[in-house]
Amino acid sequence: MSGVGEEVKRLRQAKGWTQEQLAVYAGSSQPTVNLLEAGKRNPSASTLEKLARALEVEVVDLFPKPPTPQPSLEDAAQSEALQEALAVLFQGLARRGQGIVEQSLREGPSEALSRELTEYHAETAALYRIKGRRDIFGRDSDELAEAEAAYQSVEDRIQAMLRQDVEASEEERRDARRFKDNSKSYEMEEPKADAS
Repeated sequence: MSGVGEEVKRLRQAKGWTQEQLAVYAGSSQPTVNLLEAGKRNPSASTLEKLARALEVEVVDLFPKPPTPQPSLEDAAQSEALQEALAVLFQGLARRGQGIVEQSLREGPSEALSRELTEYHAETAALYRIKGRRDIFGRDSDELAEAEAAYQSVEDRIQAMLRQDVEASEEERRDARRFKDNSKSYEMEEPKADAS
């Protein structure tokens, strides 16, 4: 339990206390604190509780923490590869979203477009679950941040489009369908007129 003594000493010094001051606050003796910090005496459970209370920490805080492992070069390479792959996936998602927006502007709302949008958002959710892992430094690469921003820009357009569709009255939707149907029949008649 020599690690406990080192932690007690570290916490005591952080408060700016002497061994004698800690002994007084913990209801112990200075020689006991000295032996404990030197690793020459193992503290009892009650001594640990008194020390923790005096130092204003939990008993568990008196035990040394395992060192945080430093990321290896292999970890860094895997993280970088993951970030590059995520950037490519976000770029693809942005292109797909742009296609959905353009299709909606051309054809208006449809059941097929609704299914496409549902699949698109399912892929987005899956991508964000994967992205939940950050790089070893806890931040995104510039490439990934840019790709995600491009995706978000398209997603904002999709959300605006959906709000507009929801807010449109039934009459506006009928007019839009009628206009679309008329423009299709006009396109069909136009080539016939040129052929004759």
